[in-house]
Amino acid sequence: MRPSLLKLAEAQPSLVQDYLVRQEIPPEISEWKYFDARFNRGRERGFVCMKDGKVCGFLGLIPFQARKDARTLECAWSCDWSVDASQVAGGMGIMLVKQAKDAYDAVFNVGGNENTRRIFPRLSDRTVWDAGISLVLPLRLGAILTKLAPRFLQPLTQRKFLRDFPLKWMRTTAADDRVQIEPGVSMEIAPLFEDPGQGEWCPLYDYEYVRWQLETCPAVSCWSCYIPAEPAPRAAAIVWRSATSTDFWRLAVWGVRHAQDEAKLLIRRATQFVYQQNGAALFAIASHLDQELIGVLTSQGFLRRRARLPFYGMRGREAKLAFDEFGVLSFLDADLPYRFS
Repeated sequence: MRPSLLKLAEAQPSLVQDYLVRQEIPPEISEWKYFDARFNRGRERGFVCMKDGKVCGFLGLIPFQARKDARTLECAWSCDWSVDASQVAGGMGIMLVKQAKDAYDAVFNVGGNENTRRIFPRLSDRTVWDAGISLVLPLRLGAILTKLAPRFLQPLTQRKFLRDFPLKWMRTTAADDRVQIEPGVSMEIAPLFEDPGQGEWCPLYDYEYVRWQLETCPAVSCWSCYIPAEPAPRAAAIVWRSATSTDFWRLAVWGVRHAQDEAKLLIRRATQFVYQQNGAALFAIASHLDQELIGVLTSQGFLRRRARLPFYGMRGREAKLAFDEFGVLSFLDADLPYRFS
């Protein structure tokens, strides 16, 4: 039987989940990621290749909007792209991508797996190899030992004294009692998500998107950090970690352009919070075009890492669509938020 392509909504969820388990995606993650009707809101979440009643290929989609000035595009991040080469020819993976492009104005990816980095440059209308700058703020020796120690020294990295040895001494008192830190994604900072104030192309995430990525995800625990104000806070930060480990944390920041001093204060307070939670290191991502955010982060002790994230952009329903790389990138993009390995 010849393979067929289906929309994810047309495929039997259990068959899709069985296939994704074989791709090392746990059922609770695929359930949250692709079958949350509240987040889907009728938008296409992926395409499936079927043969002989079995799933043999998959491309996931995370719908979002991109904006430049007054123009808004209906877009999707691609993720979890794979094909079982023992069942179908490699060209089926490209067919999955073409289906995705027909479903949205544009399809984007940042980072991606080995298949993505090998094939997407051939399919993309725009590829920027060093688009994403990765930054890290080491807080404890464990962060260094875990990443850098050779294999024969790995037993040493498990010693609590070495793992918890501070690399950055933090005051135990609050830096500013105006700053509020609360679990989850606070509604108070939603206006900052929905008005990024950028002149270049950038992702536009609403409150439900951020909440879905960080609060409803079973693999993540998150906290919001902001200074309450009317009608809304001028800056905000969110920190999050794996639900099963306090070692490595992620940071996203809003308001750097218009409230830089407040943004710096929130980063300091968020860093202090992570340290108090026994965090070993705090990570962030910035577009290489976003010099303001990079400057703020480095002023707070963040170090640039060698690793860069590639950016891929593909035109979708509008063949003559003109777009450039995003002027804003973060760990909220694509399916990066819950991936800590």
